[in-house]
Amino acid sequence: MDALKQKRSTLRSAFRRSANNLKALLAATQLKASDIEINFEQISEQFKQLKECDTKLLELLQKENCTSDEYEKEYITCESYEDKFIALKIKVKNVLAGDAKNGTDLPHYTDTASKCKLPEIQLLTFDGNPREWLNFWTQFQKIHEEASIDERDKYQYLIQSTVPGSTPREIVESFPATAENYKKAVEYFKERFGKESVLVQVYIRDLLQLVIAKNKCELSTLYDKLQTRIRSLDSLGFTKDKYANILFPLVESTLPVHIVKMWDRQLHLVQDIQGKSDLDLLMDFVKNEVDSEFRVKISREIFNTEKITNKKSVSQYSESKPVVSTANDNNKSTENIRKFKKFDACIFCDKSHASESCNEVSNMNLDCKKDILKKKKACFVCLKRFHRANQCKSGHKCHICKKRHFVILCPDLPSNKIDKLSNGENDETKTSTLNSHVQLSDVYLQTLIVRLCNGKKEMFIRAIYDSGSMKSYISSDVAQRMNYEPISTVNLKQSLFGAIETDEVSYKNYVIELSNVDNSYKCKLEVLGQNRICSEIKQIPSGPWLKEFKMHGIKLTDLENSTLKVDKEIKLLIGADVVGKLFTGKIIPLKSNLTAVHTRLG
Repeated sequence: MDALKQKRSTLRSAFRRSANNLKALLAATQLKASDIEINFEQISEQFKQLKECDTKLLELLQKENCTSDEYEKEYITCESYEDKFIALKIKVKNVLAGDAKNGTDLPHYTDTASKCKLPEIQLLTFDGNPREWLNFWTQFQKIHEEASIDERDKYQYLIQSTVPGSTPREIVESFPATAENYKKAVEYFKERFGKESVLVQVYIRDLLQLVIAKNKCELSTLYDKLQTRIRSLDSLGFTKDKYANILFPLVESTLPVHIVKMWDRQLHLVQDIQGKSDLDLLMDFVKNEVDSEFRVKISREIFNTEKITNKKSVSQYSESKPVVSTANDNNKSTENIRKFKKFDACIFCDKSHASESCNEVSNMNLDCKKDILKKKKACFVCLKRFHRANQCKSGHKCHICKKRHFVILCPDLPSNKIDKLSNGENDETKTSTLNSHVQLSDVYLQTLIVRLCNGKKEMFIRAIYDSGSMKSYISSDVAQRMNYEPISTVNLKQSLFGAIETDEVSYKNYVIELSNVDNSYKCKLEVLGQNRICSEIKQIPSGPWLKEFKMHGIKLTDLENSTLKVDKEIKLLIGADVVGKLFTGKIIPLKSNLTAVHTRLG
């Protein structure tokens, strides 16, 4: 064995010298194909002898029962020389291929990039983890599709790209190392670990794990994880355009409660943006929150360093001259705190929430909002007091127009386009004119068309919102046609207008599945069966107000000329027990003396 080791040491030294000479030839300004071929033949013969010597030594080590660590160390050293030889072989092959096209002497082109010595790219090793498949295959695909590399060499690269002892390594090594088997090995490898359907399930489950995770991470970390999984799904063809409705509730469920509340308050401000799904709007909102937290963190770090410096100076001063606080000082500090809290409240309504999330001004037009800001000397960009927009350093941008202001002040927001009513005599004249055209019988109630579902059975019916009713009711004949089964029986007395109270009546209690016309929102309601809900209620007729609805992007369903053929009788009454959960808070007053109220059902 000692003789073999001495022989191998000599061969390795000769191999290194030849390799250095060949590299020098390849890096020369003028390349000569004949010199390269001669040197490569020499190094090939040296590597052949070195390979035979390594094989004999490894066999002897196995016979002498050496430890696994010693054998592995010896094997890795042998492989390193093989890797160097393969790399040189590929370089020589590429140079000679260019030589065949251009002639015997190859000019060596140099540019700025070639003068920089870049680090070698290490092959990523795959251990069978499906989450690492995209990273692994993106790098190895370049080797797989390179036509100048022999398939036997590609096979060796594939082996080196797998973790020793892992399932992928065992699968690759189970094929005989021939050129014909390389393609078979790759196809089986992709089928075994790169199935798109399996990878999609993995990333969806990762999203579910973020939902049920007990230890909630920071918002910035959560945003990065969400983006990583959504981009991975997008790379697999699971595009947001097709599956946004599936991903949106999962992503929303991963967010902290206070972020969801802020998103829900701003939802009515951004939901009219064209060309963006709810998922895109939600991710943009979270990104803005992450950026905002980052800016706040930086500003706090600066102020913290100043506080530490100030504390040192105060402590030095206090040693020489003690300071005694008085009752008057305490009163002043309390008064300052109250002032600070007042300035920190909403600029529009003085309540304790962010100004940009104020619901009380959602129905005001842009001029009214700006008037409030001018009176309170507030900035049009950040909604804070005592500075102007041209002096504001806030980096906040609008989700709709990408300009420097909050969404609540965006000119493109539908509620900001409502004309400001004039004051004084003109206002009185306008009111009298409108009232002259509106009769008492022309009051339209909050009716709409909804979709009832029960398994594969569906039915469109007319419904009405009635916040004066404590319970919700469904027509008994509709409940029978939809095969709804009562879950219980409820005994109730009805208190009617004029202090009239009916006798106690038994009602069947149902759970119905309900959705809007386009089936984009679904919910379940608990309702009571009633033979007849109410007398005839008119649908909204055709008129000039329909153009106004269209201008504001309002889609009405309960119209006289509606394409949906439904029974004219009201079949569902949605009462105060659930009406608050269905109203979004978006209200649009129209010039035609009508007011549109947006709900989740239409």
